[in-house]
Amino acid sequence: MLPERSALDPWLLFFAIMALVVSGWTAWRGSHRSNAAPQDTPTKAGEFVLVTVGGLAAAAIAWSEILPMLAPVAVYLLLAGFIRLESRRLSAQGVAWLTVEFGALCVGWFWTCLLIAELELPYGLAVFALVGVTLGLGIGLLGCIERIAREALVTHEQWQLPTRAPKGEPPSRPHRVSFHLACYAEPPEVVKETMNRLAAMTYDDFEVVVCDNNTKDEALWRPLEEHCRVLNERAGVERFRFFHVDPLPGAKAGALNFCLTQMDPAADIVAVIDADYYSTPDFLSRLVPFFDNPRVGYLQTPHDYRDYSGNAYLTGSYWEYMPNNKVDMPGVSEYGGAFTIGTMCLLRTEVLKKVGGWAEWCLTEDSEVSVRLRAAGYRGIYLRETFGRGLIPDNFDDYKKQRFRWTAGPVQQLRRHWRLFLPTPWAPRMPGWTKLLEVLRCIAPLRTLAGLGFGLIVLALTLIATGTGMIRPVELPSLAWIMLGLGSATLLIRTWHRYRLTGCRSIPGMIRGEVARASLSYVVLVAGVAGLSSKPLAWRRTPKFGASFGRSGMWKKALAVTRPECVLGVTSLGAVIALMANIPSLGDVAILSSLGLATLSLRFFCAPYMAWLAEKEGAKDIGLDRGHDTLLKLIPEQLPQSPSLQ
Repeated sequence: MLPERSALDPWLLFFAIMALVVSGWTAWRGSHRSNAAPQDTPTKAGEFVLVTVGGLAAAAIAWSEILPMLAPVAVYLLLAGFIRLESRRLSAQGVAWLTVEFGALCVGWFWTCLLIAELELPYGLAVFALVGVTLGLGIGLLGCIERIAREALVTHEQWQLPTRAPKGEPPSRPHRVSFHLACYAEPPEVVKETMNRLAAMTYDDFEVVVCDNNTKDEALWRPLEEHCRVLNERAGVERFRFFHVDPLPGAKAGALNFCLTQMDPAADIVAVIDADYYSTPDFLSRLVPFFDNPRVGYLQTPHDYRDYSGNAYLTGSYWEYMPNNKVDMPGVSEYGGAFTIGTMCLLRTEVLKKVGGWAEWCLTEDSEVSVRLRAAGYRGIYLRETFGRGLIPDNFDDYKKQRFRWTAGPVQQLRRHWRLFLPTPWAPRMPGWTKLLEVLRCIAPLRTLAGLGFGLIVLALTLIATGTGMIRPVELPSLAWIMLGLGSATLLIRTWHRYRLTGCRSIPGMIRGEVARASLSYVVLVAGVAGLSSKPLAWRRTPKFGASFGRSGMWKKALAVTRPECVLGVTSLGAVIALMANIPSLGDVAILSSLGLATLSLRFFCAPYMAWLAEKEGAKDIGLDRGHDTLLKLIPEQLPQSPSLQ
């Protein structure tokens, strides 16, 4: 006999309040850096007990009775003890959060199933809803497991892999490095400054292979050829070699494969750098020693950016990038899932050639090659320390194209390499949780699309059933609205904490980052579907020339590049208005659906806002050169001599 749904109300309330309390506790404790000294056991235990008692007291006050809360708190403590025994690497906050997350998900699933039964829906609709909720539970559990890795910076106090490079530790044996710099129709001044930074490396044994592919205008590539000559003359050694190749198929991957054929055969490490990235002088001297470990196949440092300060659009874009680069990726690396992201990375030459070089069929040739490297038995390391900064796309259309490439590429990878992610008897062994994390990363946009589609179907069926009189208007228990408020508060605290971990201290900066993230909702969904296609997708680079901005027609330009988002935003808003007008006949489901659709509409409308903001800020910056920071520029005559020549 199934219990009444109301019997689980205290359980759901307790776990929701604990989620809020634990989130506040975690944020209060501040950033949890890898390799930091763990808290002493009495402190951890004392804080855990205080937080648990505080959560229990808050739940008892909210329920006006403590007795119904004793059973959920007992289960909470038992689950926390089990998690602690299974993972000694977690902090006290990490144990508490994982306990809350798994407990709330399971209790929430059971509570929702009982609610569906209580609503007395038509048999078909009830079965459909129960199947959907159960599938949601499975996807949610996988998401919880994924977040163990992605949120490790928040929940772990002991790490096996470094997230920062040691200083002053030379490699135990010599390593020769070959930089591969691919460029196509780039601003010469930007690329020349990138080369200046490479020439200023404190590491001595390296070369730079510059491949300009398919640029038609000689005025763009001839200065690069000449600059290589100047830098070689200054260093007193031929360190830079320039190639102009036209035609050359395969976009960036084709250029990088060409560099592999031209590099010094003695170079045992390949370094890849984008044409607009200004690297730090210690990039090689601090990172090359990692390759003393013969099992390390590649090492990646974060995407980071420059010249965004003072521009609201670029600032929003910058903070949208950072949580993934500075919070998620180090944790994924800790669990074996580190992947290369196309610039500021080092790869072992022998292994890169052994697995076939760069994939010219994939939009994300960078992360794709890391799959094959791991399948070959090597592992990667991701450091959260910045060693170079590039340029953010300065208009929204290019920002969308970049995200399309970054989203569709992993789906292409999964479609091509799915056999590599089968269990070990049927596929090569990979380090850590690589297989699970890679699959979940690749299908992320498809998971979102499936959830959205299922929710809309359930909404439509419920509205039809209500409108035709098959069921009476749905009235949700008051606890559902309390859960909505507590969940929203918890999400806000955890989002605030993630931004703090990236270095963002400004609430306006965080809001801009979230607006930028929301503005990409449509293109992420479209890219996920496009990646399933067997047809080749066009590789569109991110332009480094400043976009053409004007002081008039800003909204017209913004709407022109966000037409689909505007249509979907207006459609969602129209549905909200229609639902709100029919609340008396449709019941609480109309209110809940209106909130969901209003949120969706707002996300779509963030796209034209970001496009307009880019136009507005770009027009304000007319005449300024983002790509050439004179404060950081090193002219050839000021470059330091090679250490061996001083």
